[in-house]
Amino acid sequence: MDLGISTRTAIVAGGSRGCGRGIVQALATEGVRVLFTGRNADAVDAAQGDVRSTGGDVTGLVADMTTKDGAAEIVNAARRVYGDPDILVVNAPNAFPKRSGHLRGFENCEDEDYLETFDNHVFSVVRLTRAVLPAMKARQWGRLLNIGTIAFKTPHQEDPMPATDVRIAVAPLQRILAHEYGRWGITANIIATGPFESELSRDYLASSPEIKTPEWYQRMLPVGRWGKPIEMGWLAAFLCSDRAAFLTGEVIRLDGGYTKSLF
Repeated sequence: MDLGISTRTAIVAGGSRGCGRGIVQALATEGVRVLFTGRNADAVDAAQGDVRSTGGDVTGLVADMTTKDGAAEIVNAARRVYGDPDILVVNAPNAFPKRSGHLRGFENCEDEDYLETFDNHVFSVVRLTRAVLPAMKARQWGRLLNIGTIAFKTPHQEDPMPATDVRIAVAPLQRILAHEYGRWGITANIIATGPFESELSRDYLASSPEIKTPEWYQRMLPVGRWGKPIEMGWLAAFLCSDRAAFLTGEVIRLDGGYTKSLF
């Protein structure tokens, strides 16, 4: 299927590894010019080389989306290289606060843990979106996509508290953006991810081997395996395409059947 985006430009904030890298690859395969970011220079260089080797027009940038200056740097770099972006994908970094890595239990969480998670997962979206919206409105076309979590639908007691409690704020934000900017041909959606193969997922498993073992996931997943990053990429590419112009304000689960709720 021709997704109709071969002339578009995109920012993928958090695109050097895992699902973010799968999204960069899928968009580049569709002919989108992509500026992607990461905080690890080696990972950014490796992803850039791999995607370019398949013919993709991509540029990697070492930047931190979680700060005001970092968000401005990302958007300004995209404009310099490709012009104003038509597509913004925000795949925010590790949801676990730096203080202790993987916090569980309300009494173990300090104010700073919640504030750090809010900066990482909500303000990063706010700042980047604010910077790209004017040009999207001017050209009457835009795609805003956030990579979230199935905890939006079914919060898990076993997951770190700030990650579960704070990240949900992105869902009403995207819904409001969908309503406010739909008249300009701009859509806003979220992919709620389940278990995917990535360094972050492996770190998460290692942090709680007694809670969620590989065997436990095997039983819980109807498809019998974790997702592959490129499978995330193909859904993201569709949501960022002309073919998804009537799909907006949604939280779409991509979890191999892991979540048992109907809606």
